[in-house]
Amino acid sequence: MTKPRLLDLYCGAGLAAQGYIDAGFDVTGIDIEPQPRFPGPFIQMDVLKLDLRFIRSFDAIHASPPCQAHTALRSAPGAKAHPSLISPTRELLRAAGVPYVIENVPGAPLLEPVVLCGSMFGLGADGHQLRRHRLFEASFALPKLRCAHRQPVIGIYGGHVRNRAAKHGGRGTADFPGANKKGLALDAMGLTDRELTMDEISQGIPPAFTKWLGEQLLAHLAGRAAA
Repeated sequence: MTKPRLLDLYCGAGLAAQGYIDAGFDVTGIDIEPQPRFPGPFIQMDVLKLDLRFIRSFDAIHASPPCQAHTALRSAPGAKAHPSLISPTRELLRAAGVPYVIENVPGAPLLEPVVLCGSMFGLGADGHQLRRHRLFEASFALPKLRCAHRQPVIGIYGGHVRNRAAKHGGRGTADFPGANKKGLALDAMGLTDRELTMDEISQGIPPAFTKWLGEQLLAHLAGRAAA
């Protein structure tokens, strides 16, 4: 049988796409930058210039607009200003009328988002838990899961692997001395592709998140078809 088709906007290296692929979707990626490691068909293009007819040719949409305008680092000294693309992306997807998910970081202006965390999916490495929160706004109902936080915590951000501070059960600035940092990052994120760069890993979301979202999407699409 033909698999449902999902369009992955602002796709990056395709970590989110991998989860949807694992859930049973055929995924096409769109990004303004080249993405040679995207795990499927890829088109280099400005998302906001996409034709609505093209978007409507897909069964579902995932969008991860750049998060720099909403991270805590936006207020750091010397930080560059970044536009927020969430509202124009939402307007585009609503105009297309296709079921969608929009992902971003805590603090981003998403509407009634569901929070997903690495602790919900047993993610981590070297005895450390991946406490990684991301927000997901959907055009359909999503169940809410609960975090299961424990210590110690591993952090993957800014292209680095961090042994989180003592208050999270870590050792201050001792970031896994002598360890294979990239291997730790891949394991913590639930990844197997050793070709990814540290920047690609730290900027992505664990495929376990989008596999779960993909399963919710499939149920939603099945319900629409039955109706």
